[in-house]
Amino acid sequence: MTTRRSLLLATPAILAAGTVRAQAPLEVKVSLAAPFDGSNAAFFLAEERGWFREAGLRCSFDSSGGSGEAVTRVGSGTYEFGIGDINVLLEFNARNPASAARCVYMVYYHSPLSAASFPRAGINTARDLAGKRIGAALTDGAFRIFPAFAATAGIDASTVRWQYGDLRLREAFLMRGDVDAILGFDSTMYFGLVRAGARPEDIRFQYFADSGLPLYGNGILASKRMLETNPEAVRRFTAAAARGWQAAAADPVAAIAALRRREPLTDVALETEKLRWLITKQMTTEESRADGMGGVRADRFATSVATVSRAFGLTAPIAPGDVFDPSFLPSMDIRRLPA
Repeated sequence: MTTRRSLLLATPAILAAGTVRAQAPLEVKVSLAAPFDGSNAAFFLAEERGWFREAGLRCSFDSSGGSGEAVTRVGSGTYEFGIGDINVLLEFNARNPASAARCVYMVYYHSPLSAASFPRAGINTARDLAGKRIGAALTDGAFRIFPAFAATAGIDASTVRWQYGDLRLREAFLMRGDVDAILGFDSTMYFGLVRAGARPEDIRFQYFADSGLPLYGNGILASKRMLETNPEAVRRFTAAAARGWQAAAADPVAAIAALRRREPLTDVALETEKLRWLITKQMTTEESRADGMGGVRADRFATSVATVSRAFGLTAPIAPGDVFDPSFLPSMDIRRLPA
C-alpha cells in the first residue's frame, strides 16, 4: 500500500523527471541554401560550441539545391528555419501570402547573385547575356531572380537559351563549353570552377546588384508557424546563429574545422578561402560595419522591394515588413563584426 511518506519521498523524483521533460530541447529542421560547404560553416560552429543547445534547441541541418528550395521548405512549414535569398522570399511571400515566412536576420549585405563566364564568351556587360546559352539550377536563387535582373539590365530574356541541371553540375557545363555562362553565387561558382581546373584570372562576373538592383542577399528565415506559435524559439535560434556568424568571421579556420568534422570530405583549404571570400565580399560592407549584422536599412530595403516587385510583375502589393521582421534581432554585442 502506498503511504503518505512514500509519496513524499517520490515527489522529488517526479518533479525532477518533470523538469527534464520541461527542459527537453525543441527539435527544429534547418534548410541550408547549398551543400555543406564554407557558406554554411557558421551554423556548424555554433552547433559545435553548444550555442543552439544553450538556446534549448536541437537542430538538424539539411543541404539543398539553392535558395529557391530553401525558401519553399521554410515557406511550406516543412522546415522551421533556413537561410536563403531575401529576394526569392519576397516573390514566394507575394504569391503565397497565407504561408509567408520572414527573414529575421540579414547575413549578406552585398548580393553574390551573378553570371559567371570565360573570356571566350565575349560577355563584357550584362546586356551581352542576351542570346547566350546559360546554365542554371531551377531551385537556385540566381535563376529565380534572373527576370528581375534582366528587366533592370535591359536584357531581352526571351533570347536566352537555358540549360538546366543540378546545382552541383553547373560548373561542369561551363568547363565543357556546353554553355556560355552560368548563374549562381559568385563564391560558389568561382571555387567550383577553380576546383575543376579553371584559371582564376579567366573567371568573369556580371553582378545583378551592379545593374540597378539594390539587393541584399541571404538571411536567416523563420516559418510562419514558428513566428506565430513560438516567437521565443525564433529569438533564441536567431541569437545562436548570430553568435555562429560572428565567431566564423573572427576565426574562419575554426568554422571550417567544424564543417570538416560534420563533412569529412571537405576541402579545407578551398572552403576556408570561400568563407573568407564571403566575409570580405558579402558580409563586410560600410553598412554592416556601421550598423552591425542582422538588420537592414529601411530606405535601401524599401527601394529593393519596390524594384524587385516591379521586375517580377507582382500584382499583389508587398511591403518591406511582409518580408523582413527586425523584432527578433539579438543584442548588438553579438551582431558587431570583428575588428
